[in-house]
Amino acid sequence: MDVVSPEGLWYLRRMVRLLLSAVILLLATGCGLTQKPPPTGKISIDAVSGNLAKQLAEPNAGLRGHKVTILNPTDQSVVASGTTDDAGMVEFDLPEGTYTLVGASDQPQTVQLKAGQIAKFKLVTH
Repeated sequence: MDVVSPEGLWYLRRMVRLLLSAVILLLATGCGLTQKPPPTGKISIDAVSGNLAKQLAEPNAGLRGHKVTILNPTDQSVVASGTTDDAGMVEFDLPEGTYTLVGASDQPQTVQLKAGQIAKFKLVTH
């Protein structure tokens, strides 16, 4: 039968205490494997060329390469940005909140996004 020395027992107890302290700290601060991401909504922009819409009856009128930026309205920092694809579409998955949308109309727009909501915008350029 092996006997643990007093120094070894002290070391073992100390390691167990440190491990338990770390687990308690992680649980107390909300850092856990079960933490869910915040609920999101979607902002969807469909940009079309007014001239192409008239010529092609709109299905193929997508305006490719149009830049859209989502800003935080309190400090005007960029939350997300993107350009429209070949179909003239760009979408952003964002946590619920209030955003300023730049590039989806002539003027910046304020968007109040709720979880599960899809805020759709159609931009027709002339």
